[in-house]
Amino acid sequence: MNDFSAFSAPITKLIELNKAQFEKMAAAQQEAAKNYAQLTEERIKAVSGIKDPEALNAFAKEQVELAQTGLEKVVADSKSLFEDAKAYNEQVLELVKESASSFTPKS
Repeated sequence: MNDFSAFSAPITKLIELNKAQFEKMAAAQQEAAKNYAQLTEERIKAVSGIKDPEALNAFAKEQVELAQTGLEKVVADSKSLFEDAKAYNEQVLELVKESASSFTPKS
C-alpha cells in the first residue's frame, strides 16, 4: 500500500512553490507599473517645461537616453526572469520526482 502522506508532501510543496512564484511575479509587475507611472509623470513635467528650441533639443536627447537605458533594463529583467523560470522549473521537476518515488512499489 502506498503512503499517501508521502504523496501529498510534494503536492503541498508544489502549491507553496507556486504561491511564492506568483507572489514574486505580481510584486515585480506592481513595481514595474509604479516605476512606469512615475517616469510618465516626470516626462509630462519635462515636456511641459519646453519653452524654446534648446529645451526641445535637451528633451529629445533625454528621451533617446531613456530609450537606451530602458532597453538595457528590459534585457537585464529578461535575463533575470529567465533565471527565475529556470530555477522554478528545476524545483518543479524535483517535486515531480519526489512524488513519483512515493508511488514506487516497496519490496
